[in-house]
Amino acid sequence: MIQKPFVLILAAFSCALAAVTAASMPAVAPYDWARYSVLTPAGPEEPSADVMRTLHRLAWTVHKVGKGEANAFTLAKKYGTTTGSLQATNNDELYIMGAGRKLTVYNRVGQLYEVKKDSESFVHISNRFCSGSPRARQACEENIILSNGLPGGLLINEYEFPRGSRLLITKFAIPNFDTYHMPLMGGYRISSGFGLRYHPILKRVRRHDGFDLAKPWGSPVYAAKSGVVVEAGWSEGYGQLICLRHQDGWTTRYGHLSKITVKVGQKVQRGALIGKVGSTGISTGPHLHFEVRNRDGKAVNPGSKIGRR
Repeated sequence: MIQKPFVLILAAFSCALAAVTAASMPAVAPYDWARYSVLTPAGPEEPSADVMRTLHRLAWTVHKVGKGEANAFTLAKKYGTTTGSLQATNNDELYIMGAGRKLTVYNRVGQLYEVKKDSESFVHISNRFCSGSPRARQACEENIILSNGLPGGLLINEYEFPRGSRLLITKFAIPNFDTYHMPLMGGYRISSGFGLRYHPILKRVRRHDGFDLAKPWGSPVYAAKSGVVVEAGWSEGYGQLICLRHQDGWTTRYGHLSKITVKVGQKVQRGALIGKVGSTGISTGPHLHFEVRNRDGKAVNPGSKIGRR
């Protein structure tokens, strides 16, 4: 007998509270809540290339390079773009693409420009890519607007893009890449990599500061990057050694040579013949010892620089 009034009072209070809560909340269409559903399965981490390639609008994603996927041309074709487009967007020659590396890919031809500041105006962006006569600049700006489906009013009213925005620049120039290449042409193998190893002659574990590239005696050695010859001659351990200093202050070293074809002070372009493979110094057989060192003289893994600045 005592429970009925309590239940009635509790029910009345609950209804009143629900009414107040409902009145205080903004009206939301039922379908808006679908995005909060925990029953909706998560989408793929990386969209399908087949789907992206068929989309009519610009779509981009971050692609993780898989095993055996070391060809930039094949990757570009897969997403519906070009090698030059991917090179310009990733600011990388993509000479070597190791498994696990992440690249920005998309489904259009052109350079995908990312706004990296808190805000960046359309005028500032167009100044980066548009040049020449006033008529040529206007044509370039109109092309950016049309390619990205932007309102024409941007040419009149100042507009700032939020950080993270991306614009497609269809009329772009492939950068003049000053990147590192391997100093040998095909037919070589990396007989010893970068890092700790057991030295075959010294019989102890020590750090190996570069790559040992096995190649027959007398094979041509080329400059891995344009630079100036700062050392050319005998160096303990290295045998016949060439050291090139590059514009950014980094250096490359080429050791165990059988012949040196350049002189100290000489400027060489990337790909120029500088010497020949040998086995001078502390060496077990014909190969090229190749090093990359930063401005402080610290050796870095050559594999991390091939195809990059």
